[in-house]
Amino acid sequence: MIPRVATCLFVSVLFASPASAAEKIPILIDTDIGSDVDDAFALALAVASPEVEIVGVTTVGGSADDRAWLACRFLTQAGLKNIPVAIGAAPPEKFGLDWQIQYRRHPAAIFNRTLKPVKESAPELMARLAKEHDGKLVVVCLGPLTNVASFIKHHPDAAKKVAEFVVMGGSVAVGYEGKPKPEAEWNVKTDIPSAKAVFGSGLPLVVVPLDATATVKLNKAAREKLFSARTMLTYQVQNLYELWDKETPVLFDPVAVALVFTHKRLVVKERRLEVTEEGLTVVKEGKANARVALSVQADEFVTWYVDRVRAFGMETLPEKPKHATKLVDPGKFPAKVHVVEDYDTDIEKRWWMCGKAELKDIRPGGVRSQRAVLTQDFDDRQGNMKTMDRAVIFNPVPGPPMGPNTRLKFRYKLTGTDTIRVQLYSLTKGYHRYLSVSGLEQGKWAEGCVDMTQMRRPDGTGGALSADERIDDIQFYIDPRAELLIDDIILYDASAKEEKRPFPKRVVFTAWFDTGKQGAEWPGNFEIGNHEKPKTWKLAKSVKGPDGKHWVRIDMRGERRVDAVTELTFKYKLTGTEMIGVQLGSKGKVLAGGNADVKLRRDEWAEATVRFKLTGKETASEITFLLPDGAELLVDDVLLYTPGE
Repeated sequence: MIPRVATCLFVSVLFASPASAAEKIPILIDTDIGSDVDDAFALALAVASPEVEIVGVTTVGGSADDRAWLACRFLTQAGLKNIPVAIGAAPPEKFGLDWQIQYRRHPAAIFNRTLKPVKESAPELMARLAKEHDGKLVVVCLGPLTNVASFIKHHPDAAKKVAEFVVMGGSVAVGYEGKPKPEAEWNVKTDIPSAKAVFGSGLPLVVVPLDATATVKLNKAAREKLFSARTMLTYQVQNLYELWDKETPVLFDPVAVALVFTHKRLVVKERRLEVTEEGLTVVKEGKANARVALSVQADEFVTWYVDRVRAFGMETLPEKPKHATKLVDPGKFPAKVHVVEDYDTDIEKRWWMCGKAELKDIRPGGVRSQRAVLTQDFDDRQGNMKTMDRAVIFNPVPGPPMGPNTRLKFRYKLTGTDTIRVQLYSLTKGYHRYLSVSGLEQGKWAEGCVDMTQMRRPDGTGGALSADERIDDIQFYIDPRAELLIDDIILYDASAKEEKRPFPKRVVFTAWFDTGKQGAEWPGNFEIGNHEKPKTWKLAKSVKGPDGKHWVRIDMRGERRVDAVTELTFKYKLTGTEMIGVQLGSKGKVLAGGNADVKLRRDEWAEATVRFKLTGKETASEITFLLPDGAELLVDDVLLYTPGE
């Protein structure tokens, strides 16, 4: 803890453990981890510092439960598996998680392979730990003071047992980035009533405002040195940093953690601080209520921080993948397309399990690609859980069944390696299989296609991917020191031998109805029914439309770009007529050129293709089949695409 000093006394000492460092200082960290990434850097410092013992973590902010699971995974991966993590509250001004939500959505957290939050609320955990560590517990406040104010209000006796509340917040003499004018700092202004309550509580406070933190930046050289350690701790911080939305972190929160046990050239004054109605922290006349850190030598702090965190743990790298195979020709028009993801829209963003949208480095003619980020292998049974890879992972909800000859086509750009490991999870079998491809081009966009029946489990077992086997999670892994961009994922069944049509230039949308529910995974106007034997799985069946006639309207779950020449292929069984209308539309309106009258076979399963000549500047969100009175349509394997040459 920071040594107590007399009023107006300036203290300037080198970083060094206090004389009583043999006894670790118990700390509880209250954090809004998952927003600004400095919370993750602060948690890493606490993990790596032998002077302190993390006895609890509480989370604050919008989606505080997700933040708690994120903290649970972080601590587990760093080797701390017995720390209670409690879900806190959201401040009045709610704020959510950014791309860091992916870290929480990893199978390790989803399937309870990590710590899980305790049943106690954040204030209840604070109260219990304050009593257990009577007079020694330090509460480190790294987010809005919502939880802390509730703790003080509802557990006043326990709050008096806290040795100090170290608050990262406020702005006394300078603002963000050393601006000469103080400002309403984020943690304070987000919940001003709670900040006023804590600052006016009379409890021992150490305040770490922007004055002492705003210039402590982790520049590129410092980041590269830190991440080059490649330990399980630095991997976690790097993973969250890569998901963050900015480039240069400011180590606001790590300064507060460091000040629990040590400080370097730190100027400390006892002052009376109050929080105004506007969220400013102002100095008032009268008895001091806080010790305020006013400055720190930023460069020295960053050097110390990097050296300390990178020294915790050993370097760990994945082994070279096995099950080597070669790229294959994608072939002609697919027998069936199971999954497509081109990352051009946010329609399926919820299922981007690993990776971050890339807008600058895209393939020629592309809109957006997906950049690989760090992750632990999704295979917890036979994968290496003691290291991390870099990966792009997409979850094709609702888990399609495969055909007998499954292929995976994709575009990629590799830097720093020539090897990709491609992996699938089998919902039917309950395990992962993978294959690897080496000798791939580097430094430019290229196209790859692999035969997924060549996949095996890491130990060589598992057999080939078989027909009707349901899959989940399409995964691309590379060495964590390399870089990977992925685009235009197409999982499909290989073309029939007699197929003459070329492979589609671009796949816009596919619908097959075999799994998932109408209205959820398959929105629109139709019923989902079963195929008659010998056919298997499911189909879409026409229903009465608003005009009393039958129709099938398939909602594509959002607006999708369509090219000037767009084709629609579908399998069908039609009764009661030979003529139907087929429309391509958006929000209830038919696109220019998106209307066709089609003559079909009757009373048997067949396949049809409709060509639309559009403007090439529109988007489509629905496919509609219109029937005359007395007709009925069964439809399956709907594919909207730009035809190949």
